[in-house]
Amino acid sequence: GGLTAGAFLAQAGKQVLVVEQGESAGGWAREYQHGPYRINPALHVIMGCGPPGPSGHGLISSALSQLGVEERCEFVSIDPFYRVQLPDLQIDVPAGRDAYLEAHQKAFPQEAKGLEDLVNLCSQVYQEFVRFPIVPRWRDWALMPVRYPKHFRYANATLGSVMRRFLSSPRSMAAYAALWPYLALPPSRVTFLQWATMMASYTEEGAFYCRGGFQGLADALAIGLAAHGGELVLGMRATKIHAAGSRVQGVSLASGQEIRTPLVISNIDARKTFRDLLEPGQMPSRYMRKLSRMEPSLSVLGLHLATDLDIHGLGVPKVTMIAPWDLDSFYRDALNGKVSGLGMHIPTACDESLAPPGEHLVILQGLIPSDAGELSPSASAQFAGELLDLAERVLPGLRDHVTFAEGFSEEGQQRYPLHRVGPMYGWAASPQQVGPRRLPNRTPVEGLFLAGHWTQPGHGIWTVVLSGMNVARLVLGEDASQCLWPFDL
Repeated sequence: GGLTAGAFLAQAGKQVLVVEQGESAGGWAREYQHGPYRINPALHVIMGCGPPGPSGHGLISSALSQLGVEERCEFVSIDPFYRVQLPDLQIDVPAGRDAYLEAHQKAFPQEAKGLEDLVNLCSQVYQEFVRFPIVPRWRDWALMPVRYPKHFRYANATLGSVMRRFLSSPRSMAAYAALWPYLALPPSRVTFLQWATMMASYTEEGAFYCRGGFQGLADALAIGLAAHGGELVLGMRATKIHAAGSRVQGVSLASGQEIRTPLVISNIDARKTFRDLLEPGQMPSRYMRKLSRMEPSLSVLGLHLATDLDIHGLGVPKVTMIAPWDLDSFYRDALNGKVSGLGMHIPTACDESLAPPGEHLVILQGLIPSDAGELSPSASAQFAGELLDLAERVLPGLRDHVTFAEGFSEEGQQRYPLHRVGPMYGWAASPQQVGPRRLPNRTPVEGLFLAGHWTQPGHGIWTVVLSGMNVARLVLGEDASQCLWPFDL
């Protein structure tokens, strides 16, 4: 989000400095190099990268094209999109709307009509979303029942409540909603509107991978920033945002340097932005009360492994969701530190350049509460063991074929160390915290803006890039009543 906003503002002629505390660009989406292994723990598949779809060119492709760096990324379609692995059912979900629908209807023929209607509804929600204003005016709200009837009707709906209108079988609902970890709330709690937008984009425009690893996407944005005169500083943390009279004055860096600027865009944890970087009392108390009531998303604990198992011979796709039939029990177990479902990502299934020949990367990820403390060695070992138990349902013998584990201790004290990411999506994706109900891009402090997954419109790389575009529009004084998409700055 910060890279996107910075690159477009630099292109518009602004003097831009992007400060990144990590050693490479991309925030949570950055890649980690471990010898010959390249691992991205947070970014596995994205949308908005294909040829023209219902709303024109994909958003990611369009953004890179406008910055003049589209040749830096080669996006390849992922097919099958993902595998649903339930206790006695496996569905390899193909790319493309019709194929996606056919795969689910084949598994649940009695639900054929309901599944089709549900997919159609998701498409309608998505089409309304891209027409929604950046900052709705009172007139937009007044006309919402007419202009955005699906958003009006389903504004407070959960995925679970909507599924029950179209599907009668709990098994078909579990299979349809198996990708819920991509929103980090189960069907009973996750907002239907964001689910619908995500799924319609994937099914109608495709799911994509960036060849060579997703660090290439972050690097392309960084190159776009530099090409237009912007500056990127790595390995540097901002320690203070200075404001006087509710107006931004500048920032301090960990190096001791102070930057005078009338404009700051924060892409970090919004709670740290307002509680740690600003002085107490600089934010309105009403705003801070709202902040304290908001619920952060879950975090992820993952194992990053390499294996010499024949992934292609086993026919395992890039993304597999392993879950019990009761998806809400999966969520409840996660809250209690137990692993009953996971996401398994094998990036080398579509890009073997990320590991040595004959080896494949395997990323196993379970969910935990964002406020969970560090696990004890025994709890960590148990968590890792439960991840491996589930993974071996799909990759038999994985334990005996591990060739690399990130953070492995030679002394054997920590056989399978866990890597933490989170809160993985900023705020939890409940109906009360998405879209216009998320924190606005513009804050009460003049000159202070938010980008990323803590702000509008939501989380996910596609949405975070859109947030950066929207902030650039606001800073440049563009008409905020125009549609979110198509983007043209």
